[in-house]
Amino acid sequence: MYDLWTPTGTAYRGAAPVGYNSETGGAIVAHTIMLKATDKFGKEHKMRVQVLADKDTSQAHIEDMMAQAAEKWFKEVREKYDKRPATPEELKHAGKGLNDVLKYRTRRRESTSGKIYF
Repeated sequence: MYDLWTPTGTAYRGAAPVGYNSETGGAIVAHTIMLKATDKFGKEHKMRVQVLADKDTSQAHIEDMMAQAAEKWFKEVREKYDKRPATPEELKHAGKGLNDVLKYRTRRRESTSGKIYF
């Protein structure tokens, strides 16, 4: 059961026993795969996925669970990282705006009516 097919972009890292099934008493094995994807801005993302199986789980079912987990994660990376990261100029501009908000909030709290007069 160690010659498993893995989806493209994944690497099979092996299997390790993790416990026993309380109903049947059979061993439960965790099959680990590493997922690696690059978003459209060139940043690489990695994730480790473990698929749990007992002796009654077929090899095809384990491979199917691995494929589903990989597909879901690759889709999440594509959707989550579709916006480019902010440039240092944009971060600086956003920081200035945040500082203004904090400064005026402090002024409003110092006045008795909640309005800024100075």
